[in-house]
Amino acid sequence: MKRTLTLVVLPLLFANAFAQGNPNLKKLLSLPGKVVSEAKSARPTGALKLTGYRVEEVQLPNDQTIQLHGQQTVVNKAFRVTVHGGPFPVRAMPATIWIDDQIAGIGIENETLSQITAITFDSSLIREGSTISVSYGEDKDARVSVSQRLQLKREGGNQ
Repeated sequence: MKRTLTLVVLPLLFANAFAQGNPNLKKLLSLPGKVVSEAKSARPTGALKLTGYRVEEVQLPNDQTIQLHGQQTVVNKAFRVTVHGGPFPVRAMPATIWIDDQIAGIGIENETLSQITAITFDSSLIREGSTISVSYGEDKDARVSVSQRLQLKREGGNQ
């Protein structure tokens, strides 16, 4: 029982502390978003048992100046990338979500360890046919990819 409690409570404390340390991140995790791509599979993929993903465009309440590709950039939207699967293991290294060979962001697990969510402001990552993956730390070779590729939706259906 004690081990189970630790496995559930520690990720929640980490995610909560991470989000509380960054009030903008906490807000981005809770703002409504428009789904731009989503896929689900009944058959889990890899050791992390990935079953799908959801990418949402989140309109920011006001413009933000951020560092992107080494330059100060003003953005008015973010993308929330959520990977489904697990239960995801608790590890010393944080989960990292990748889109193709680029890191989209450090992931935050939900309370049931069935989802990992990262925020990116880099709209150039959200491309038709991209691969979404998860690793612990920044080890490209240890990534596990979602079997479905990114398929962008447009009004009225898929592109």
